[in-house]
Amino acid sequence: MAEGEQDDLELLKAWHTGSTTAGNTLYRRHEAPLRRFFVSKAPPQDTDELVQQTWMAMTRNQKKAASGTTPANPIQSVRAYILGVARHVVFAYYRKTGQKTEFDPEVDSLATIAPSVSQQLSLRRNIKRLELAMQTLPIDSQLLCEAFYVEEFTGPELAEMFNLPEGTVRSRIKRAKEKIDELMARFEIRMGKASM
Repeated sequence: MAEGEQDDLELLKAWHTGSTTAGNTLYRRHEAPLRRFFVSKAPPQDTDELVQQTWMAMTRNQKKAASGTTPANPIQSVRAYILGVARHVVFAYYRKTGQKTEFDPEVDSLATIAPSVSQQLSLRRNIKRLELAMQTLPIDSQLLCEAFYVEEFTGPELAEMFNLPEGTVRSRIKRAKEKIDELMARFEIRMGKASM
């Protein structure tokens, strides 16, 4: 385990026992990656609220830990834990605000549940073709790819974040990469035709 990760685990334990200083330190360390996580999944005006909801959910978890109710699987990676909580916050957000009554993160993409969100993000940040390909994936696959390729999570961290066996996580990454490659090839063909 990396030294920073061990330090984060100690801070999390201290926060669970009531140290506000430890909680504030964790927040400062993980605020930027948490914001990055939400940037491609919700309108910019909702990012602050989603970050706050994530920390509120972690506070509820912290209170459970303090009362002696601990998770079935002990936390091995604080960043995986935080983004795992954020993943559920995203799901709750789209269950509440999405246009579909039935939301399935393994099937639905941003383009299908909130087209205006996808368009706003595209215009605001001039999304590259790769980011567009990522957004056409089911949200759970998008989260997995971002955690693996952008945040550079390890297999065990991904398994913890998604609460799945590591082998399952790796096969899902492979399938998602194949889909991205297929979409990128389509974009290349379209771009080629447009330039003729």
